[in-house]
Amino acid sequence: MEEFPVLKYTAQLYFHPFKDNIPMDERDDAPIQIASGVFIKGTSKYFLLTCKHVFDNIKAEDVIILTSLGFALRLPDNIKFINNDTDSIDLAMVEFKNERLEHLKAHYSFLPLKYLGFNHIFDDDLFYMLFGFINKRTDLKDHAFYVESFGYLTNTRTYKKIKELGFNYTENVTLEYNIRKQGDFNDDTRRLGPKDLKGLSGGGIWLSVAGKRANTYKYILVGIMIEERLDRGFVIGTKIELIKNVIIPD
Repeated sequence: MEEFPVLKYTAQLYFHPFKDNIPMDERDDAPIQIASGVFIKGTSKYFLLTCKHVFDNIKAEDVIILTSLGFALRLPDNIKFINNDTDSIDLAMVEFKNERLEHLKAHYSFLPLKYLGFNHIFDDDLFYMLFGFINKRTDLKDHAFYVESFGYLTNTRTYKKIKELGFNYTENVTLEYNIRKQGDFNDDTRRLGPKDLKGLSGGGIWLSVAGKRANTYKYILVGIMIEERLDRGFVIGTKIELIKNVIIPD
């Protein structure tokens, strides 16, 4: 089966505290999956875009990305947080350079600037996709991780009391999530979806600009998921336009 189009831009993040002089393959403690992230490229810089809250009470060097069987890359201590007093933005941009960047390029791709939807206006008639990794869909067996990505095609959903949750529609977007409206992208079969989306935070919110089947999709990144409100039937994202000044500096 052909790789899903946005998978090559998407990473799963793991917590694995740094320990001096102890190689990863000699440690007894396994990495713990914590979040998702999207690799993007600016005019001249390369970033991992994820949530600021991923780094609450942990250091950047304690977070790793698995690049292949037995190999991992620690995040550099080069993070720019984009946030405000209400945590309604909640974005983190990790810049990669030199050896770390070349290592990542061998395993992932960085989304080109032209696919960042800075001027996108969210519309009820358009389809959007949440894409990333859910913690409970990653299994550790015999010292190897078996990872299953998660994608969900949906529409916007306006929540009148959004300000009571500490968010607003200038910076944020709310998308419908219904566990009874799950299905595979290649057919219309409906099934019961996951009740827990933990780990999807930091994953991309993508605009589908063609078709409803995987082989006809073209995607534009328009947001990053930051929180879930499954009891109310939606998830909350931050709009991608809030990183424009970092990606395209004056």
